[in-house]
Amino acid sequence: MGRPRKHATDAERQAAHRERSKAEWVEVPRVAHEAHSARLEALQRAVSDAAKQGDAAAMACRAGSVDTMLDKLTAWFEARALGSP
Repeated sequence: MGRPRKHATDAERQAAHRERSKAEWVEVPRVAHEAHSARLEALQRAVSDAAKQGDAAAMACRAGSVDTMLDKLTAWFEARALGSP
């Protein structure tokens, strides 16, 4: 014999899942998400174009993914704030 059901109905099970998911996910309106993504892609293109022109900061921060580029930009400016070239 199996264990007793935690939720009496599929609807209760789905509701419990939604409640658990609220702690893990943030809802963002599609328009805001698309605008944010477009700005990040534009930044990545600008950094890549500047790197091709020889800009030192852009060359240090250029990356294949937006996440990596943001990590590199953060590290670049944190180092500059601490006085490193």
